[in-house]
Amino acid sequence: MIRLPGSVQGAGFFVCPGVSIFPAGVVFMKQPVRIFLLLPFLFSLLYGLPSLEAAEKDAPEEWIFSTTPYVWFSGLNGTVGVKGHKARVSQSFSDILSAMDASGMLTFQGHKGNQYFFFDGMYLDLSDTGQISAGVFTDVGVTTTRLQAAWGVRVKEWESSSLHVFAGLRYWNLKNELTIRTASAPHRRFTDTRSWLDPLVGIRFSTRLSPKLSFTAIVDAGGFGMGSDFTWGGMVDFSWRLSERTSLEVGYRYLYVDYEKDGFMMDAYNDGLFIGFTWKLK
Repeated sequence: MIRLPGSVQGAGFFVCPGVSIFPAGVVFMKQPVRIFLLLPFLFSLLYGLPSLEAAEKDAPEEWIFSTTPYVWFSGLNGTVGVKGHKARVSQSFSDILSAMDASGMLTFQGHKGNQYFFFDGMYLDLSDTGQISAGVFTDVGVTTTRLQAAWGVRVKEWESSSLHVFAGLRYWNLKNELTIRTASAPHRRFTDTRSWLDPLVGIRFSTRLSPKLSFTAIVDAGGFGMGSDFTWGGMVDFSWRLSERTSLEVGYRYLYVDYEKDGFMMDAYNDGLFIGFTWKLK
């Protein structure tokens, strides 16, 4: 960990008012890397389009809907900024239960023929406290509301697998709070809230591993300077069918966002395991 005069340091993060500090482990998403991440999407589109007509022949004619409430045990790692003051946050999976103040997640999706859509909403309230020196503490809080919706089509189909491409929007509402205090009273407190909308493109691959077990992988990217500078995420999910209408979901999810404007900064990622329960509505 880098130590500079006047910097605020604590367990899991440090703060340096007015100074940008980027220790080892912070990932910078350079333009060539962003372009490279988009290549799989373009390849999938070009490779899958010829099989659209064949896939439509065996497609169901009615919509099938499902909803999944889930819990994401998400850590937070990266740099958080409020009015020019920046804090390095490092909360791993093992820290999240003590740092999570509130959370709620829900997914709703539908399929018809080769069409596919989904809506995903998440609310996550995280906070942490570190001791700078005897009697002096720093508190960091991050409240995230994220809503995303997308529409896609199946571009490739095999005997027990399928590939979809999709495009949509991801809405962010972030509140960052930073407080430097003594044991008895606040010393300095900084808070700010920002909202923005990111365009989103992605691919979704799913396959049936057994009559009861299926696997899904999703990768998406967005922002591109229209809202955030860049955002991308990925998910893998194992689904165990419990009955004709219900299944248990267990997997891993990663979500990165790089946003900086007027002293407000979020250059960080959430990642961790999730568990959910899917109920097929029709």
